[in-house]
Amino acid sequence: MLWRQFHILLFLICCSGIGIFAQNTATTKVYGKITDTSGIPLELVNITVKGNPSQGTTTNEAGRFELKIETKKHTTLLITSLGYSSKEILVYAESEKRIQLSIVLNPTEIMLPSISIKESYSPNTGVERINPKHVAHLPTLNSSIESLIKTAGLGVISNNELSSQYNVRGGNYDENLIYLNGSEVYRPFLIRSGQQEGLSFINPDLVSSVNFSSGGFNAQYGDKMSSVLDVKYKTPIGFGGSVYGSLLGAGGHIEGASKNQQFSYLLGVRYQSNAYIIKKMQTQGVSKPSATDAQLLLNYKPNEKWKFSLFSNFALNKYLLVPSIRETTFGPINHVKRLRVYFDGQEVDAYQTVFTSFISTYTMDENNDFQFIVSYFNSIEKETFDIEGQYFLSDVNTDFGSDELGSDLSSKAVGSDLHHGRNFLQANLIHGEIKGSHKLNHDLITWGLKTQGELIKDELNEWRLHDSAFYTLPFIPHKPGDSVPLNSDIRTLNINDYLYAKNHLQSVRFSGFVQDKRTFEDSTYLVTLTGGVRFSYWSFNQEFIITPRIRLTYQPKIKTNISFYVAGGMYFQPPFYKEMRDLNGNLNKDIKSQKSYHAIVGYDYMFRIVGRPFKLSSEIYYKYLNDLITYSIDNVRIIYSGKNDAKGYAVGIDAKLSGEIVPGLESWLSFSIMNSKEDIIGDFYYLYLDSARKITFEPENIVYDSIVYPGYIPRLTDQRFSINLFFQDKVPRIPMLKAHINLIYSTPLVYSPPGYSRALYAFRSAKPYFRADLGFSWQFINNASITNPKNPFRVFNAAYLTLEVFNIFNHYNIISYSYVKDINGETYRIPNYLTPRLFNAKLRFEF
Repeated sequence: MLWRQFHILLFLICCSGIGIFAQNTATTKVYGKITDTSGIPLELVNITVKGNPSQGTTTNEAGRFELKIETKKHTTLLITSLGYSSKEILVYAESEKRIQLSIVLNPTEIMLPSISIKESYSPNTGVERINPKHVAHLPTLNSSIESLIKTAGLGVISNNELSSQYNVRGGNYDENLIYLNGSEVYRPFLIRSGQQEGLSFINPDLVSSVNFSSGGFNAQYGDKMSSVLDVKYKTPIGFGGSVYGSLLGAGGHIEGASKNQQFSYLLGVRYQSNAYIIKKMQTQGVSKPSATDAQLLLNYKPNEKWKFSLFSNFALNKYLLVPSIRETTFGPINHVKRLRVYFDGQEVDAYQTVFTSFISTYTMDENNDFQFIVSYFNSIEKETFDIEGQYFLSDVNTDFGSDELGSDLSSKAVGSDLHHGRNFLQANLIHGEIKGSHKLNHDLITWGLKTQGELIKDELNEWRLHDSAFYTLPFIPHKPGDSVPLNSDIRTLNINDYLYAKNHLQSVRFSGFVQDKRTFEDSTYLVTLTGGVRFSYWSFNQEFIITPRIRLTYQPKIKTNISFYVAGGMYFQPPFYKEMRDLNGNLNKDIKSQKSYHAIVGYDYMFRIVGRPFKLSSEIYYKYLNDLITYSIDNVRIIYSGKNDAKGYAVGIDAKLSGEIVPGLESWLSFSIMNSKEDIIGDFYYLYLDSARKITFEPENIVYDSIVYPGYIPRLTDQRFSINLFFQDKVPRIPMLKAHINLIYSTPLVYSPPGYSRALYAFRSAKPYFRADLGFSWQFINNASITNPKNPFRVFNAAYLTLEVFNIFNHYNIISYSYVKDINGETYRIPNYLTPRLFNAKLRFEF
């Protein structure tokens, strides 16, 4: 309790700094419209204050803009746009009265060789730069940066719209790095489902830049096997903000800066509830999920050499579920079954996280920078549930000529399932880091040293009891009336999935990197070579690892709109708490890092169609995997074996075509083809044959048996093919009304019943993951409307009304399976479906 009070007090103290440091600035608004010589509005024209490039804005779809400048001062506005001659306009604001401008840009006679596109790929760093503004228009249940990555990132796959987690090129959720303002961020450890997950850590309203890499990333990024997401928050230059509300939640943010631009603040608050979604899903009952967070960023720059940043985040997720009934109908039309489950009990969960970081940046001169980072992460999590489900599995009448079509027929299984849990976890992570950057002629040398302390306390007490027709499973038959000895197996009470442990982990990690980026250039080519090496040491298992990485980019100067690159390296992932814990809850002190070796070949090609910019990116990759820690997946919960017991590989190709099919609106189409397999050490199963040497499962017919070692089998994340489409369009003659569609198609994942050999019993669902979401957004307040002095909404810069239809084809996607046994031991698998068709309305104001 004292910890929680301390964290809340610390956050409120940080918030109070806004009123202390902020100063009023006497400003006036310059607004207007920019067109070409034909009178056509120009979008994405840059308007900046000369001498202060950080103070600026861009035009919207109607060619309109608005910018604040200081009064009683001559200000030169620099107007630039690709393909048009630049202009400088001198403005003087006598008072705070608004100034209107009408600007015409002349096209240049010679087009520039490079094409500026809103979402571009940086071949020098291997990082894809994604425009975070797309989040506002992307129709998804989670309006998060991760939702944007799912559709815009190369090789990214997700089969759960309720979760912000994603898989990259055969990896799982825990293999993805996420950085915010240079500090690594973490998600709660005990989350089991997307309904419990709540808000993503990253607040889209505060974001200025998003960089993403699907693999082959540089040594400056950390030690994980799949991907890296690097997000930076804004540094405000003036007062502004936003507020929004929808059927799924609400939120807002404010930002501002002092008159001399030395101090700035950024504050965001969000609330989300999935109650509306859960009411439409299979399990009915009382549900009260809620997620709330508040984030504050303070920046202070006393002079040109020093800059200080303080970031603080407080998040609280609560999940209450009192289920009553579930009904699921499934199977082919000639063999339909129905499962009914009647529940007793409830689940009460809570996840509280606090994250604070302090960053000092020292610029010695234009060639040398240093950065000092200190951060603290705390997570307090609890799961408490006692839920009993009484289930009835029956065949369904599918005779179209019957008066009882759709009714239940004979019962296949009757029983109950009791699930008990009392799980508590508290994690404290503190880290300190120093980084340096040095420019030397054609070289850019960067380096970093980091130490991290970890204190994790975990108490687990969880079990399940299965029962079928009043028999505890597994049932051992015996004759009624026979005496049963006290030590007989028949008297044993079999508890399934029993997990009891109390763990206290205290450890320290050391890591660092050095990297050099060198450019070679002559009259015919431009070559960029980036090479680096990382090291890491962990006190828990005393493992020391070294991982080199390299990337080479070639760009011919005779055709500057195309570039080729190769990348490779070693990507070792030291285990974190979940990976080192085995199925009995014990910590494995001999656990080692999972190892991945990347080899990537790719290219970027930028071109124009009908004068509009497009870009085609493609990569072929191969990843060799060793010392893997196998796992099973239950919704979004990953359950590790706790030992290095497999090797594997992933090979595939990713491609993405993006561009402005509609002028001013970017759309994209991407696809992935992948094959990922693993060989589990010591994995085998028995094959039973009858007298004709045919496979049999009847004990009385078994004549021969043999041991089969299956070798390589598909990984649980082996999703062979996926395609993503995001398309935007304008309504003719109403440019402020737009339509947005997001479509995802993926082949089924691999599923395996718990406790059975994956090689023998794993299967793929018969249904692919298919989802289409549609949104309409109307900007009913824009620069044209706010110029009217009689408009009561002129205090706002923009306002949007959005209507969304999720899963418009009402396709029932499968997230996982439940397994029901009858008294004879036969197992039935019942699909757990995701969300049906849903509707949402959202209203957003920006000021």
